[in-house]
Amino acid sequence: MLNRIEIGHFKSILNQSIDFGRVNIFIGRNGAGKSNILEAIGMLSASFTGDIQYEKLTSRGVRLSSPDVFKSALTSQGKRKPIFTLAGEFDSLKYSASIRAHSDDSSASPFEFQSERLTSNGKHVIGRSPNSRKKSDLPPPEISVISYLEVLGKLTDAQRQSISLIRDFAIFAPSTPILRGVSPDESRKAPLGLYGGGLERGFESLLKTTDKATAAEFFRLFDWIKSIGVRTPSKRVQSSHIHTPNKVVTFVDKFMSPAFNKLYAYDVSEGALYVFFVLLLLTLKDTPRIFALDNVDSTLNPGMVRNLVGKIVEHTKKNDRQIFMTTHNPTALDAIDIFDPDQRIFIVKRNSRSGATLVDRVLPPPGITKELWSEAHSGMRLSNLWLDGMFEGALPPSGF
Repeated sequence: MLNRIEIGHFKSILNQSIDFGRVNIFIGRNGAGKSNILEAIGMLSASFTGDIQYEKLTSRGVRLSSPDVFKSALTSQGKRKPIFTLAGEFDSLKYSASIRAHSDDSSASPFEFQSERLTSNGKHVIGRSPNSRKKSDLPPPEISVISYLEVLGKLTDAQRQSISLIRDFAIFAPSTPILRGVSPDESRKAPLGLYGGGLERGFESLLKTTDKATAAEFFRLFDWIKSIGVRTPSKRVQSSHIHTPNKVVTFVDKFMSPAFNKLYAYDVSEGALYVFFVLLLLTLKDTPRIFALDNVDSTLNPGMVRNLVGKIVEHTKKNDRQIFMTTHNPTALDAIDIFDPDQRIFIVKRNSRSGATLVDRVLPPPGITKELWSEAHSGMRLSNLWLDGMFEGALPPSGF
């Protein structure tokens, strides 16, 4: 897993260190910087592939802003720095980099590595600094030293495994038209697109596995579903004005007449499509082991949000995944056990003076048990505590 990230002068984040668990959920006001944290992980992931050019960023769901936008521009910091820093810790590896962002994206390399350092079990493996940039045994500044080690075959099997996991990181943000199959997913990521593409291919893969019990478990979240499959669309059911892939996901509604109970993704609840997309992310073997869901509450009612996050917690552990989620729905917290170190809630807010993003983990007081916590708060759920203002900075200002 990615155990820790350190972020400096990246967008709205001046200086933050965050220790992660297996399930991580970020709450806070709009514009607090939640997505910036996910994109910092995306930048770190791209660094491990060898470079951080736009092609690598877009394949991870990072917004393709001008290089200038990646640099912190808060007036409180004084003179603006052209460099931002990222560092990540894994079980045995630690990697850090300072990255220069140029003033525009017209140059061949909008981002360059100024310095890097890779350690394994506390021992130095390789690095570079501004003074060593001209050394002939190092790659050019737009290329990471990690890819250099890989080409030379100097990484151990354990190091390659850790690196491969973070390399696959991606931020998923499914949209309804793409889930329905009427708009293309331009990310072209396989087996599932970043924005909801590939649902029919994913279902075909899932139905070929032996783990049909997990699929049925998710299906039971919707009481109207009798069965689900993938088939060629029939003109009798799908309008000729709608253009979808040659094969579409088909839901059978148990309450409808057998003659018209087969519904394609275009006509099905967007919430059902979103839930099944998450199911595929958690269970298909070719999806990233480390990934993010931006706005996990998208398209869902509050009760379904709680149920879905509960399934995410369960199957993230079962399938050895690590997930990062953002949400604006308080009920998402009700599926999180803050007494379990694998499950973590973070409040993301802006400093009232500087505007810099701050990240605080929600923790019970030291020494208190889950039972005493529940008793102290009269059995109230975390969603109620959020709405009651217990999590400072997570709600809009009073009177807004």
